[in-house]
Amino acid sequence: MKSYKSILAFFLISTLLLGLIAGCSLTRERKLRGKGFTLMFKSKSAGGYALADIKLTSVQVSEGEILRQLRSIRYEELALFGKKKAVFTHEQANRIGRLIAKALNKSSANKIIYYELDTPGGTTEGNVFANGKVLNWRFSSIHGREFSKGGTNWRLLPGSGQRYHTTGRLLGQEARENWIQVALSRNSAKELRDEREYRDRILSRKTKKQHRVRAEPSKKQAPTRNKPLDTELEKKLQFLKSLYEKNLVNEEEYNRKRKELLDTYL
Repeated sequence: MKSYKSILAFFLISTLLLGLIAGCSLTRERKLRGKGFTLMFKSKSAGGYALADIKLTSVQVSEGEILRQLRSIRYEELALFGKKKAVFTHEQANRIGRLIAKALNKSSANKIIYYELDTPGGTTEGNVFANGKVLNWRFSSIHGREFSKGGTNWRLLPGSGQRYHTTGRLLGQEARENWIQVALSRNSAKELRDEREYRDRILSRKTKKQHRVRAEPSKKQAPTRNKPLDTELEKKLQFLKSLYEKNLVNEEEYNRKRKELLDTYL
């Protein structure tokens, strides 16, 4: 009897585990594809072991905040004549900033935002996620050049209010030169409210305009003139005129009959 119960318990647990595994494998990651741009919600585990000890948080950020951060991120080419450049041009930041802001505002605390952007030099690929009041920008490639540990290709250059993410080591801390943390501005929440109020006003104006256009009665088109009737009227008026010129009708009769004909056809 005990053996039977053990087998039954094992069977039930196995079935449950298989169901969980199947459910996970069938869960699709939310993805947005545009022309030369891909954005995707990924689980924290997809970020690798480096995120294991980091507590991800949900965040509400304004589009303006994201645009400022995108435009401020810079990197340095590690070559003999390497240059210091912005990771994103203003045009690229404007193109993807609003989408990234929306994704962050809709993301749950256990998700990271993964993105790929096609640029003239190649793909810029990375992910962004929130940790407290800080946004983490981690890049795996910039303009087609992959990051390699040891910094043989490029490294990010933290600016004002930015710092490398560091990990603890036996001999001290190690800076991740492809990963910077940028503090959110104090006015970010207010800026987000202002943006939403502005969009609500614009939407309200559009809605009112649409209702006004629908409410306006359509102008009646002038009736199309009937050519056969016009020809018949013209003949009758000519005939009446000829009678008047021949003194077969007087002026009063002519005017009265002419008015009757016009009233009939017009």
